[in-house]
Amino acid sequence: MLDTKSLATALVLILVIGCTLHIVNWRIHRDSVGVKWWALGLAVHTAGLTLSFWENTLAVHDPLCVVAINMLSLCGSLMLVHGTATFAERPFPLSVYLVIGSFSAIGLGWFATVDDSITMRVVVFAASLQLTYLLTLTRLFYIARRDGMASVFVLGTSLSSTMVMMSGLVVWQLMTQPALGSLYDPTPVIPLAMLGLLASESTAIFGYLLLSAGHSQARLERLAHCDALTDLPNRRAFEQEIAQRLNSARKHDRLIALAIFDIDHFKQVNDKHGHDAGDAVLRHLGTVAAQAVRPRDFLARVGGEEFAVIFEVEDAAELVTAANRLRVAVEIERIKLDETEIAVTVSVGAVLAQSVPGLDFGQLYRAADQALYQAKAAGRNQVVVGEVERLELAA
Repeated sequence: MLDTKSLATALVLILVIGCTLHIVNWRIHRDSVGVKWWALGLAVHTAGLTLSFWENTLAVHDPLCVVAINMLSLCGSLMLVHGTATFAERPFPLSVYLVIGSFSAIGLGWFATVDDSITMRVVVFAASLQLTYLLTLTRLFYIARRDGMASVFVLGTSLSSTMVMMSGLVVWQLMTQPALGSLYDPTPVIPLAMLGLLASESTAIFGYLLLSAGHSQARLERLAHCDALTDLPNRRAFEQEIAQRLNSARKHDRLIALAIFDIDHFKQVNDKHGHDAGDAVLRHLGTVAAQAVRPRDFLARVGGEEFAVIFEVEDAAELVTAANRLRVAVEIERIKLDETEIAVTVSVGAVLAQSVPGLDFGQLYRAADQALYQAKAAGRNQVVVGEVERLELAA
């Protein structure tokens, strides 16, 4: 039979190492409130479990001490939940924590003072932990949507498997040995539960660390694909997106539409109002354009005052309508800067083609850029649809 005391000692050592790692992680990600709560919660949880293992070695058990120690460990688990909810930017209301805390305090208090039963205290504690795991899993869903599934896989798998294992072991214990004198009683269930807890706590420690690492990686990727001034996708993101859409259009025999637009007489805005005003105009244009395009379209700032949109359209008429909707939105939305009102317009060059073999981003972009030049030459503040050289225009 497995030695429960040795497993408990090993668990405490792993938790202490985990606390050290999370303190270091906190110092690395000191701007993250969630990471701070993970470090604090794991420390409190570790203290509670350590005291619980020590208390079970005593010949006489103080009921109030038992409840206080178990509640300390559970408070650490609730702090971990709060950290995850904060990290996911989806916090739980205070009432959720109060309900779980009240349930645990009442249950543990009852089975420690009124009806002394170690088995039932284990059941109450396990049920409380199950609730904290379930709450954590709900917030991992939002983290996965934001940072990717890879970052939550380890922690999600660990918590899910622990819930299944814990439920099975509790039922087994109730069926085979309803009455326990101590966690160190010679029973096959408790050592297996300790071994499972050892595995789940170890993976959970690294699971939380992977969440912060995954978030940092996702944030770096977003920064690499985001324009700092307008918060729109940048040229790198745009080129990746249009390459994917070209392949998709070719595979499904669909049209590909690209429009390029920039601000008319932007140099005059900078010369007259200053570069700060020019930056404000670019931010304003990005906001207005993002509201004018549809969710299935892709808008990006590709450089300077130049922006690009990949439109999903069925024909040239729909492309002209979509491009003019954007142009008119910019024209009517004037920007107010201090006491000055600045009116800007944009010229739009667009192209629509069948995504046939041989068509690439460069050909589309050159055709749209040539159409933009024609829009400028024709008087600005208008849409011109051009053609891709040596490729059939889909009209």
